[in-house]
Amino acid sequence: MGTSTSSAGAGSGVSFDPPWLDGAEGGIDSSQADKPISPGAAPADAPGEADTNGSEGNPTTPPPETGSTVAPPGRYQEARRALTGFVRSGSDSDLRRGISSFVKKGMGGSAKAANRMRTSAVAASSLGGFLATARDGTDPGINAWVASVKQRGLSARDAALEVVQKLVPTGGSIDEESAKHAMSQAIAHLYEVDPNADIFNLADDQIANVMAYTVAFDVYNRVQLELGRVFEKLKYAPRVIQERLAQAFDYIMVVVNRSMEKVRSGGVQRSMREIAASALQDALTVFAES
Repeated sequence: MGTSTSSAGAGSGVSFDPPWLDGAEGGIDSSQADKPISPGAAPADAPGEADTNGSEGNPTTPPPETGSTVAPPGRYQEARRALTGFVRSGSDSDLRRGISSFVKKGMGGSAKAANRMRTSAVAASSLGGFLATARDGTDPGINAWVASVKQRGLSARDAALEVVQKLVPTGGSIDEESAKHAMSQAIAHLYEVDPNADIFNLADDQIANVMAYTVAFDVYNRVQLELGRVFEKLKYAPRVIQERLAQAFDYIMVVVNRSMEKVRSGGVQRSMREIAASALQDALTVFAES
């Protein structure tokens, strides 16, 4: 489910935010994250999504949350129970309920979850800003770097890996490593959707998609990190597990893409940093309320 290992999840009685969180994104080059991105078109409601995602064009407001900073007992118990049912049945309602509990109780609510996962938004906006700057040719240092990559005749996949390595050269924390992995997955997904894409000449809509993919993969990987043993302990054929994981990923991707469309609509140009943070918050709120 996006990561090579999983855990039993963070325990209860500990802070929702680890002590190292403030410096978690220090290894990501975010120097281009404040680059603006053009607004997108107002999203059209997909069947059955109008009520789920709030009013069109407006980010969903996170519900009020308790002031506790300490995780409660059994924080992931309900999420594991629901996701176990999902693995057994493939029920969309079990999947939604599991991820909802994961956000609401496991991570303390959508606002706390967005703060805990803010490295995801930093990664998405840093990647988006870098790709826009590479396309526009406005930074001499990035121009020289892009020229050197092109001169080496790298494949699209290898060029993408070079981009991620440049933005996160060392990694270190769990969050930075997860963000680095999500960036790589996001660019790979871009090429799956559009095999002819030029990573150094993407339109704003394509860049927004890559940002959304980055957030979606990081959410997907986070669920795996905390709840992965749900999928590992059940004795099902690998094909069934892969089908369930693909179903979970599709749900997460649809919600995050929808949130990205919402926060970009309205005709106002905003920075990629703001757009990514708003999309992450909106998506987590939708997950919590589903």
